[in-house]
Order: sequence, then structure tokens, then C-alpha cells
Amino acid sequence: MSREFKCPFCEQPIASPAGMKAGLEDVEGGRCGCGAVYVYDRTGRKLGEAYSGALLLAYGGDYDKAFSAGEGEYEELIIRHHQRLNKFIEGEGGRMDRSPKFYFIRRKKPEA
Repeated sequence: MSREFKCPFCEQPIASPAGMKAGLEDVEGGRCGCGAVYVYDRTGRKLGEAYSGALLLAYGGDYDKAFSAGEGEYEELIIRHHQRLNKFIEGEGGRMDRSPKFYFIRRKKPEA
């Protein structure tokens, strides 16, 4: 658990979510220098939308590439913000958890 908002892939601090375009969608999210992107789900109940938005960010808004990508082409992690403890924790947190969540995706580098 950490109080600092960091990329789960490279552990570098990252900026708070901001309004962004992901294809034709407006999302609240951000990027990390390591290539990871994330979308913020304020309600903690719309992970499908967050996943779609993060895929679109990762693939530069290209719907065809984003939604035809195989699971092996990218890594994904969910980080939730435990508001009472003011800490960031990996994982969805269960069916009844309504804490805000961050859906991270990082494309894997193509093998040579």
C-alpha cells in the first residue's frame, strides 16, 4: 500500500487524472513515461468503460487495433484508492467495493 500515486509497472510517481480524448470518447486519465496509460473510474463501478477507454488510449484512439489486440499484447492492472485509509491498493476489491479505481494498461514491446 502506498499514499503516493505511482505507476504500478515502473513505480514512478505520475500526475493526477485529467480530461483526455480516447478516440471519440472523453475519459479522465493519464500517461506514464514507461508507456502505461490509465483511466480513472470515480465510482468504482464502471470498469468496463474504464477498460475500453484505457485500451483506446494505449492504441492511440485506433478502435480497430485496440479492440482486436490479444490479451498477450498488453499488461493490465487495477489500482483502487482506499479513501478511508488514503492509500492506493492493487486489485478490484470485490463486488461490494465502491472505492475509486484506476485501470492501467501498458502495451508490450513487440518481440524482435
